[in-house]
Amino acid sequence: MRNHPLVAAILSALIPGAGQVYARKPLRGFLFFLPSIGVIAATVIFTSRGATEMAGSLLQPSFLTWLLFVNLVIVIWRIAAVTDAYVVTETTIDRSWMSVTLMLLLIAVAVPHIIGWSYGQQAINTLETVFVAAPVEEIPVSFDREIPSNVDTIPDPTIFFDVGDHDGQSTRNYVFRKGIGDPGALEVWADVIAPATPVAPFLPFTERVNPERLTMLVVGGDAGPGRDGLRTDSMNVVTVDLKTGQVAIFGFPRNLKLVPLPSGFRNAFVRYEERVIEKDLTDLDEDGYPDIWVDTDEDGIPEEPPFESCHCFPDMLNKVHRETEDWTKTYPNEVDPGLAALRDILSNMIDLPIDYYVMVDMAGFVRTIDALGGVDVTVKEPYHVMVSSPEEGEPKAKINVEPGPNHLTGLEALAYARWRIGSSDYDRMGRQRCVIKAAVTQADTVTLIKAFPSLLEMMEQYVTTDIPLTFLPDLVSIAGDINYNDIATVGFVPPRYNSGRTPGKYPIPNVSKIRNKVRQVLEEGTAAQSRTGISECDLVED
Repeated sequence: MRNHPLVAAILSALIPGAGQVYARKPLRGFLFFLPSIGVIAATVIFTSRGATEMAGSLLQPSFLTWLLFVNLVIVIWRIAAVTDAYVVTETTIDRSWMSVTLMLLLIAVAVPHIIGWSYGQQAINTLETVFVAAPVEEIPVSFDREIPSNVDTIPDPTIFFDVGDHDGQSTRNYVFRKGIGDPGALEVWADVIAPATPVAPFLPFTERVNPERLTMLVVGGDAGPGRDGLRTDSMNVVTVDLKTGQVAIFGFPRNLKLVPLPSGFRNAFVRYEERVIEKDLTDLDEDGYPDIWVDTDEDGIPEEPPFESCHCFPDMLNKVHRETEDWTKTYPNEVDPGLAALRDILSNMIDLPIDYYVMVDMAGFVRTIDALGGVDVTVKEPYHVMVSSPEEGEPKAKINVEPGPNHLTGLEALAYARWRIGSSDYDRMGRQRCVIKAAVTQADTVTLIKAFPSLLEMMEQYVTTDIPLTFLPDLVSIAGDINYNDIATVGFVPPRYNSGRTPGKYPIPNVSKIRNKVRQVLEEGTAAQSRTGISECDLVED
C-alpha cells in the first residue's frame, strides 16, 4: 500500500505528528505531537479556573497580547507539521498536481488562527478605547461628540469644587467664570489656577471605592435620528453589596426639576435658572401676567417677585448631561464631563457615592440584547406598539406581546422599554428597570463569553464609561458573586417621591424621602423595595 503525501498532510492538520506516524516516521511524529501536550494541559488548567476567571482574563489586554503571541507560535508549528508530513512521506505518486491542494490545506489550517488574531486585536483595541487605561491625572478628555448647533450648553463654571464624600476620588479645582457664579470665588483665582498637585492617583479598585459596595450610574442615551443631541432619558443607579451579592436598582424620572446640587455647584446654573423660570410661568387667568405674580402694592398690576435662586438644576434632569458635556475645565480628567456632572448631582441627591458611570445609547441597547440571545420579560398588559428606530434608515422597533412571560429581541425590548403613549414616563421607567434586571439575571458568564465578539463591536461604537481597564477582572468576579434572585428595583416617581411641582407641573424631588428609601433598601435589601416586598417586575406596584 502506497502512502499518500496529502493524506499525511491532512492527518497532521488534524493532529500534529499524526501524518509523520502515517509516513512511518514515528520519532518525528512524536516530536511534532509533543507541543500538543502543553497546549492541552494549558487549556485544561485555564478552563478549570471557571467561567468567571476565564472571562476576567479575557478582559485583560496583557493576557490577550500573550494569547496572540501563543496563537502565532501555534499556527507556525501546525503549518510546519503539515508541510513536513507532506515532504517526508515517501511515495511514487506524481506530486506535481498536489501543490495547489497542499496550499489550500495550509490556508484552511491558518484561517482559524487568523480569525482568532483578528478577534484578539479587536478586543484589545476595544478595551483600550472604551475603558480607562491611563492614570487619572493623565486621562485625555474625549470630546468627539458633536453638539448640535441648536443646543445651548451652559458655560463651564470651572469652580473650586469638591463633591461630597467620594472615597478615593480626586479633589478637583474649579473657579467660577465672572458673571455666572459666586463673585467671591474670583478672589481665589490666583491660587486656583496655580499648577495643581494630583490629590489621588489612579488607585487600585480596593483603594478607589468602598470595599463593601460598588455603585454605578447606568444611563441610556437617546441619540437617535431626528433628536437634538443626546438625552439621558434612562437614568439608573445600580449598587451591589460586595459581601452579600444583593443588588438594588434606583431609577430617576427624566422630568424631575429643581434637583438639588452639590455645594460646589450651587451657583453654576443661576442664569440658566432664570431662563427656565420664565418658560415655566403660566397665565391661566389670561390677565397678561404669570399666575405666581402678586399685586403687593394694590395698584391692580401684579409685581414680579424678586428672583431667589433655588441653587438647583432648574430644568429637566435628562438635560444635565447635554448642558454640561463640554465642561472640560470643571472635569479635566473625565472621559465624559456631562456624565461626571450627572453622577455628582445624583450622588448628592441619594447621599451615596457613585464609583463609575456607563452610558449606552439606544442602538447599543438593541445590539446588546441581541448578542445575549434576547431577554425574557414578564409584561403586565398587551403591547402592540411601534417606536422610532435607534439608527437612521432602520425599520421602526415594534412589539406584539400579550400579558405574561415573553421572549424579546433587541428591537422588541427597545419598543417595550420606550413606549409611553397611552402610558406614562413613570410606567416606562419601571419597564426599563425590569428589562435591565432581566438582562442582568439572564446574562451568565458563559453567555457573555459566547457573545464576546458582538459585545466588543457594540461597546466600541455605543458605550461611554470611566471604568478602569484594570478593574474589569474584579468587575467580572463581582458579577459572578451577585445573587440574581435578590435584586431590588425602586423608581423615585411621583406622587410618592416628590415634594410638589413647578409652575409648569414638573415634579420636584423629595430628597429626604429618596435618601430614606435608599438607606432602607441598602440596610434591609429587597424586602424594603415596596410595601409588599415584591418587585415591580413581578407585576406588583410599589
